[in-house]
Amino acid sequence: MQLSHHTNQNNLRFRKWFDLSIFNLCVIAALGTVLRSKMVFAMPFINYNHLLDAHSHFSLGGWGTLVIMVILVCELLPETLNKKPVYQWLLGGIFSGAWFMLLTFLIWGYSSISSISTICFIFLNYVWCGVFMRDFLNTKTESSVKLLTISSIVCLILSTSGPIGIAYIYFSKTFDAFLYRNVLFTYLHFLYNGFFTLALLAVLFQVIGQNISVKAAKNIRWFSIAVSASLIPSLFITFLWQDPNGWMRFIAILGFLLLLYCFYRFLITTASLRSVYKEETPGARFLILISLGSFALKLLLQSFTVFPVIGNAIFGNRPVIMGFLHMVFLGFVTLFVVGYFQRRGLLHSDRKLVNIAIHVFAIAVIINELLLLTQGLANMLITGSMVFAWLLWIAGVGLLSGSVLLLLGRIQSRK
Repeated sequence: MQLSHHTNQNNLRFRKWFDLSIFNLCVIAALGTVLRSKMVFAMPFINYNHLLDAHSHFSLGGWGTLVIMVILVCELLPETLNKKPVYQWLLGGIFSGAWFMLLTFLIWGYSSISSISTICFIFLNYVWCGVFMRDFLNTKTESSVKLLTISSIVCLILSTSGPIGIAYIYFSKTFDAFLYRNVLFTYLHFLYNGFFTLALLAVLFQVIGQNISVKAAKNIRWFSIAVSASLIPSLFITFLWQDPNGWMRFIAILGFLLLLYCFYRFLITTASLRSVYKEETPGARFLILISLGSFALKLLLQSFTVFPVIGNAIFGNRPVIMGFLHMVFLGFVTLFVVGYFQRRGLLHSDRKLVNIAIHVFAIAVIINELLLLTQGLANMLITGSMVFAWLLWIAGVGLLSGSVLLLLGRIQSRK
């Protein structure tokens, strides 16, 4: 695919951040593999809780947040704005802050110093949001892309209430299980369903914006409005676990209806974009199919938790919750980003190693999700089995292998 001069210049300017993001992905996969190794091998020298906290914080900060920030600056801001040195400094601070969180949680777990590292990371997020929004609002951007982007930044800011709330619970030493769980769900909702999702949808529609019909543009506009409007009401679905009062249930039902409407608009929108999909390379189509399929499944699973019998079964089943989070983080976000890398020439599709890397990683993601879902269902019906621990460990090795191959493919593409 022939890339514009603007795109090539941006790729060169932000190349190191794309490279470092993929390196961080390898670190995350390595940490995940060690976590699963802890479940099947005797490793008393590793503190599982510290490693789990480090893995989760670094995954969200060192890969998801960092790489999406880089893509937003690179893709949505013109060269006159994204070449400002402030973005290089801010991305460097966010990268360093993510590593600071990784090390402090790895060594001390939840502690004063790890909480301080989280607050510092949040402060850098605020600064980035302010600088980016100032520049983005001065650009001429299609209305759907602008709505999704602004909504995503608002969600990123709202999501920071989660770590701040958890830090408050830690420092106050008054552990409230209800407060902790609600704060955690709020954080994950606005980060996963808000910032990650809306930002990537904005990038998607920005990239394909010049190659779509008037009908497709109209469908995108309605879908963008629906998915943005669903964020606040759908949050209340995650609060139903505590048997809330009537008005909270009413808002949750409204969120459920909006999510179903989002799913309907999504199907119509994707159908109107078939011509764009057919123009992509086979590798890109493979990633798009899995990524957008994961997003559609996310909408359905998220919406139907409004029913108590389903919601209670899911919120009380750790493998199912982990499967949902991994489906969004790996199936939708990560595979979307890998597809973006390939489309923008950061992973050359004519390289054999790149194609092997993409397929190994994507297949490992699919196997990982199927295993987590199967384990969750098995836990509902029968006693858990060590077979799942071993199979998940193998899937973790597959994810690690795929991420390392992606890094090698990126190095090869640079040459």
